[in-house]
Amino acid sequence: LNSFGDTIWTKTFGTPGNEGFYFIQQTNDLGFIATGFTSSIGNTDVLLVKTDSVGNVQWSKTYGGSVDMEQSYCVQQTFDNGYIIEGVTQSFGVGQDDVYLIKVDSVGNLQWSKTYGGTNYDLRNSVRQTYDGGYILAGQTLSFGAGGDLFLIKTDSVGNLLWSKTYGGPGNEYGSEIQITSDSGYVIVGYTSSFGAGSYDIYLIRTDEVGDTLWTKAY
Repeated sequence: LNSFGDTIWTKTFGTPGNEGFYFIQQTNDLGFIATGFTSSIGNTDVLLVKTDSVGNVQWSKTYGGSVDMEQSYCVQQTFDNGYIIEGVTQSFGVGQDDVYLIKVDSVGNLQWSKTYGGTNYDLRNSVRQTYDGGYILAGQTLSFGAGGDLFLIKTDSVGNLLWSKTYGGPGNEYGSEIQITSDSGYVIVGYTSSFGAGSYDIYLIRTDEVGDTLWTKAY
């Protein structure tokens, strides 16, 4: 779209199976990187598609295992012009759904992948590369905390877990988006049923660089 919302071009991507994108970002070369899922090869796998500036596909890649399913909800271009992909896996890890973090190079070749979580459901929704070259992930865990808590994970540059934190009360909390603040801390937005005035309210958490809470708000 242009700045007034008028259509400049449209594109479709897919096969006779099911495909969907959950996230798109403009890349340094003014093209686009999009991530989501595909079921075109039987199992549901992570789908990553790179286009040029007018939406023509330059390359596409899939990532996953032998079990249905893997999906991705966020992708970010990294300092080395590769990509970090965040999602969920049932093929790898130890739980029913585990956090799935995938690092690829500039043309989508797999460099490494990691899983995080416990024996229950652990879901991620947002990832960012941190100033130290590591990664910060936000989502939800049913394996740790009070049950259905907002889940924050910090890794080093190759995905090794440095620390994790949970936030919430007796209800459900979920982290939808995370941003890095100018002091190397974090701000996370999502929803809560433990705090606030309604069944679900907006949940905002501000932390320092090691995930310790500075303040929380419910709206």
